[in-house]
Amino acid sequence: MANIETENIWGYVDKRETPASQTDNLTTPANFADVSSLRARLTAINSTTYTTARLDKMTKNDMVYAVRVSDESAGI
Repeated sequence: MANIETENIWGYVDKRETPASQTDNLTTPANFADVSSLRARLTAINSTTYTTARLDKMTKNDMVYAVRVSDESAGI
């Protein structure tokens, strides 16, 4: 499902960032570059949970959330 989405996902909000502080993200920004990067990262996180069939059913938003839960849960 996410393979057909083409919008840029760089606009997610990190609750740790304020105008007074510059918080570095824990994950590599390249993990969010495109759908194939998200799929690769989720497979690396847990290939048993994130099978090809499951990844095919996820939207890009689902994938971004799953990566953020795993790698940047403090920023959600």
